Order: sequence, then structure tokens, then C-alpha cells
Amino acid sequence: MKVILMQKVERLGEPGQQVEVADGYARNFLLPKQLAVPATAGHVKSLTQLKAQSKNREERVKREATTLAERLATVQISLKRRAGEEEAPGPVDSAPAGSPQGDAPASVGRPSKLFGSVTAQDISEALAAQGLSVDKGKILLSEPIKTLGVHRVPVRLHAEVVTELNVTVEREA
Repeated sequence: MKVILMQKVERLGEPGQQVEVADGYARNFLLPKQLAVPATAGHVKSLTQLKAQSKNREERVKREATTLAERLATVQISLKRRAGEEEAPGPVDSAPAGSPQGDAPASVGRPSKLFGSVTAQDISEALAAQGLSVDKGKILLSEPIKTLGVHRVPVRLHAEVVTELNVTVEREA
């Protein structure tokens, strides 16, 4: 029996695919659970229309993601967080007292560590405050930001649209 799959069925196929299955499998499993419909002329025609609608919807979503990506590329996010000074490894007074290195703070050139961290949720909320709606799941932070400075954060808006966002973490006054 030929059926058109309405949902993904393991080891059988994807939605919209026409497959040939045993009559009993179709009658007793696929059709009652509405995983498939019989491949009649009417269903094949409606499937063609559904595929066209799905393609148009996918193109529209991709265009919207591309437009949002262009806007995000120009956005600067600035977050203020409490931070401490990172200690330099090893003895602090290794330079002679009169030398220029002896007067410099131990953390010169090293980013300060945050007391907390900046997460995808924080970035999503900062974007929402600027009128841009981006789900926190689309912000691809491998781990939370834990240092001050400028960070490039990738954002996947669509399967084919990935952009980077500049996030500046500053010391809270």
C-alpha cells in the first residue's frame, strides 16, 4: 500500500515522502496514529500544495533571519558587571623596587574576572531592551563570559544564517 508520511517515522521516511508499506502496517499502525495518509490522487495534490507553502514559509523565515542578522551586526551590547582584579601568577615582587615593572599593578594586560558571569539569557535580555527579539537558545555561547572586555558571540538565527554580535562587558562603577 502506498502512503504519504505526515510525520517522521524511524527507518521509514520524512514528512511528505511517499512510501510503499505492507497493508497491515499501514492499516494497523500508520493510519490510526495519523502518521500517514493513503496516497490517493487528492492527497498527492494537497501534498504538492503543502510542500509549496512550506517552501514559501521557509524562504520568508530565511529572509527575516538575514534581515535580523544585518541589524545584529551593527548592534553594540554593553553590560556592566562587578569584577575583581586577577592576581598575577608567581611572586608579586619579582622585579626590583626601582624598576618600571615594580610599580605596575599585577594585573596589567590581563582581563579582570567577573564575580558572576554573562550568559545567553543576559545577552537576550539586553537585545530585547534594544527592541530586538532573539531567543537565548540561538545565542551560541560555549560557556558563559567571565572576563571584562569585548567578546564576539555567534548567533544562529536560521540553519543557514549565523552572525556575530559584539558584547562589551564593563566594570560596574
